Amino acid sequence: MGEIVKELNNFNPVLLSGYPSNLSVLCKQQDNGELNIHPSVVITGGEQLTDSVRRQLAETFGCYVQTHYSCTEVGEIACECENEHLHINDDWVIVEAVDQNNNPVTDGTMSDKILITNLSNYIQPFIRYEVTDRVIIHSEPCGCGKTSKWIEVEGRTDDILRFENDVRIAPMSFYKILEEIKEIKCFQLIQKKRDLLELRIVAEDRFSAFKIAKRDLGYFLKGKGIDVEIVLSEEMPCTHPVSGKFKHVFSEAK
Repeated sequence: MGEIVKELNNFNPVLLSGYPSNLSVLCKQQDNGELNIHPSVVITGGEQLTDSVRRQLAETFGCYVQTHYSCTEVGEIACECENEHLHINDDWVIVEAVDQNNNPVTDGTMSDKILITNLSNYIQPFIRYEVTDRVIIHSEPCGCGKTSKWIEVEGRTDDILRFENDVRIAPMSFYKILEEIKEIKCFQLIQKKRDLLELRIVAEDRFSAFKIAKRDLGYFLKGKGIDVEIVLSEEMPCTHPVSGKFKHVFSEAK
């Protein structure tokens, strides 16, 4: 981190871009005076940009914060406008929202995945390339004035948590519950088995915060007819060892 801070101070970038979890760490360096940069815009990607991290970045660096939606194979799929809508770069890619059998779904309907065709790669074309992200494509006008459709991304189909009786719950449902618990500074919820959830948290009083989280998660799951054990992990929230990305909620259950 020290080397990164040194290089950023020397370069003083106009545009600062990275994973939200990494940029959040840089906020702490900026707040304590070790980092002293003044970007005009911060652009995030690769992870979900939460409301709390968006506010943190805007307050720390005093500039506009934007996210985008992309994948390695085709590049930037959609860019965010001032209304926080991800507008599809339709001169760059064709995005088709489809169900499990590759049948198109109507605008405004959640897909099982998307098929992407890159319009600019003449060396290695990707035609109807499958990406297992669940999305909703919106065709209604956006207040920003852009005429392109915009996309709402729920997350990877592979990230859906599956419980007994084939009950499926998207990670965002758990995220919204835990994000509201002010006692928790950082969290990571991992499904270890179909009937076992492990919660990693950072808090001043971890046991008290866990008690609240267990209660709120329990109410939510009970309403879904699910009986699950929720345990507090000794481990702290961490990024993926290979990709470096941070996921708040994911499953390791087989």
